[in-house]
Amino acid sequence: MAELIRYQRLTRARNKQLLGVVSSTRSSLWLGPDHILYVESNGYAESYKRFYFRDIQSLTLRATKHRLIWNCILAPISLLFYSLSFATGTGTDMELGLVITMCTLGTLVLVISLINTFLGTGCVGEIRTAVQTETLPSLCRIRQARRILAQIRPLIAAAQGQLSSSDVAAALRGEEPTSVQPTPSVQPQITEQDLPPTLNS
Repeated sequence: MAELIRYQRLTRARNKQLLGVVSSTRSSLWLGPDHILYVESNGYAESYKRFYFRDIQSLTLRATKHRLIWNCILAPISLLFYSLSFATGTGTDMELGLVITMCTLGTLVLVISLINTFLGTGCVGEIRTAVQTETLPSLCRIRQARRILAQIRPLIAAAQGQLSSSDVAAALRGEEPTSVQPTPSVQPQITEQDLPPTLNS
């Protein structure tokens, strides 16, 4: 019987964006014992990609202006709703109901804008191996992504070993490293707060 692998959730499922348009495909990241599992789902089927710690060459984050753009869109909408509520008279019950509706919508949009601001600067995450570079849509906020990278970094170092400063300089010059210093194995802390998928190895 094949051994079952239990995963820890790293990110919640998030819709992918293609050319600025949100698609129906959702992606998430999960932490396995020796790899990162990338899951894509469109509601009917799921696909899986494994990125083993020993094969990962880089995990990069690029800050975006998505938070600013969304706030610039949401703020005028909220202001429009409030302006409509002030411009509407309150002589009849229908007009009073319209004022309440406009104020409610304006407040809702304002709350969404505040949540967007609180979540922090947006980013685009990418993972690179020798054979591919994959964009990670679920790594969409700098604060969240840095926390996840801090969790993954020692696992990658444990699987690949630690280069000395002289080896790093040699690699930048295009030379082969002279030595690799192994680091102690670090096991991920698997928690049960989320119910991860269980896959056959």
